[in-house]
Amino acid sequence: MRREFATIFAIGRGFHNVLTRLITMKSLSRLFVVALCLGLPASLQAELSMPHFFSDHMLLQQERAAAIWGKANPKAEVKIEFKGKTSAATADDKGQWHATIETGKADAKGAALTVKAGADSVTISDVLVGEVWLASGQSNMFYTMNRTLAYAELISKADHPGLRMFNAPLVTAAEPQDDIEGAWTLCSPETVPGYSAVAFFFALKLHQELGIPVGVLKTCWGGKPVETFTSREALNTLPGTKALVDKVMAEAATYDPTKAKAAYETSLEKWKTTMAAAKGKSAAERKRLPKK
Repeated sequence: MRREFATIFAIGRGFHNVLTRLITMKSLSRLFVVALCLGLPASLQAELSMPHFFSDHMLLQQERAAAIWGKANPKAEVKIEFKGKTSAATADDKGQWHATIETGKADAKGAALTVKAGADSVTISDVLVGEVWLASGQSNMFYTMNRTLAYAELISKADHPGLRMFNAPLVTAAEPQDDIEGAWTLCSPETVPGYSAVAFFFALKLHQELGIPVGVLKTCWGGKPVETFTSREALNTLPGTKALVDKVMAEAATYDPTKAKAAYETSLEKWKTTMAAAKGKSAAERKRLPKK
């Protein structure tokens, strides 16, 4: 090894035998980079990414600056391009970035949305521009097309590539999440069976009457109150909903799984007793039975 690229390390001062090692500066720099990368928190090694609803076959709302966001390396410069329009943003200390891009008029011709940050690049294909709606609610909104036999013929003819839907999964979380699983699908006999019936007929009417692409993000769950779809911060801005948040937080702080299980089993036994007593009785008689 060339002397000018060598560093001598002496180990064991005061010992008669001195152990020396020659390490080239090139090798040392490589080791330093590897050690540095391994020592960085995962959040500081983040690759360019976006939530799942920014994906192939998505729709953007027409004639406005559509919001686009995601993650990149901290302080990275992010560039967005769509149909000749460009936009830029800078990731914050945590790698979070947010930008907007002008969408223009409704367009049924798919285009690419490209996002770049340094050497990283993400291309979202077949992006349409039109009307984008959120379909949320309880069981009536969740009710899918395949649950009604009378829709079988309609489903078999449902070939509308300009009508698309993103079905959010049924998941819960104790803290706010920045992404969910899911993908955009084109309306076809294969995909429509899993579409919300209410959302499908609503979107189909718009699609046919306006003659433009229509996209729906379905996020609904039977029996869930609207508060569960609202952020804790928003709920805390009103006295009535803040009281609900305070109540839930207080219950969570004193939650005892053993007591909760015992209370559930007691309620279940009472329900079974009531159901057994209701057999063979008239509607008027069933009404007089204890409900809890």
